[in-house]
Amino acid sequence: MDVLWRIGERLLRWGTRAHCMVVPSVYHSYNRKQYACPIEQKYHVNGTYTVTYHAIDGTHAFIPDVAQEQTFALVVMVNGTGLKALDYAPVFEHLASWGFIVVGNDDYSAWDGRSACASLDIALQHNDNNSSPLYHLIDHLRIGVAGHSQGAIGAINAASADERFRVLYAASCPQTKLARRLRWMYSLRGIHIHTMLSAGTWWIERQISPLASLERLAKELPASTPMLMGRLNGIEHRYVLHQGDAYMTAWLRYWLANDSLAARAFIGTAPEILNNSRWIDVKIALE
Repeated sequence: MDVLWRIGERLLRWGTRAHCMVVPSVYHSYNRKQYACPIEQKYHVNGTYTVTYHAIDGTHAFIPDVAQEQTFALVVMVNGTGLKALDYAPVFEHLASWGFIVVGNDDYSAWDGRSACASLDIALQHNDNNSSPLYHLIDHLRIGVAGHSQGAIGAINAASADERFRVLYAASCPQTKLARRLRWMYSLRGIHIHTMLSAGTWWIERQISPLASLERLAKELPASTPMLMGRLNGIEHRYVLHQGDAYMTAWLRYWLANDSLAARAFIGTAPEILNNSRWIDVKIALE
């Protein structure tokens, strides 16, 4: 049976690649929609920075352009099954426009988090290289990791293994029953950093990351870990990352850039996410 699951995983990977050759994983126009909630709308569109792309030692880097010396928070993105970093290029560019250096790689099987940690190592090495476009741009105390689907497991494993990560965003994390069959082992019991868990609600997503699994993962986190979970109403599995990236951006801006407006999406007497019809089953434990 394990052999059948491994074959299925390979077919999924190949099928995803074939599909992405014809249909982009994320369209550049994805963030032109209009949302009713003002904070979600603000972080759904691009920020104020223009962005440049650089290929650096096998790592893809999206860097905010600056006119003066400045450092930025770093976000390491982890790929879903069969995808490369550039399949998410519009999302990377969007995050970078909000003042993050965003890096990723071409690991098709990123569940163990090793390639994410390797990308972090490369980025920080180049932060000390005066011939690199990353030279002295990274604030090594402000580093986050994010991923979707298999990449959510990779982000969790990277955060579990490497204390340099300060914030975690995991979208559509495969339920443990499915992950075990694919031998993608992970646990949130050792996660002590600010963690947001998201998922969708449509049919395929309910097989991969159902509500019961999301709730179980939230309970698995240590009681002291600041946590938020929620589901995007009516969103299918492959769209969860970019359809939810406004609050992913706000989450990262809140914890890595001390953005007080972004914070209002999640904290206070009336967090916006609790009054947003696009998000359901929201639970917040941040105090």
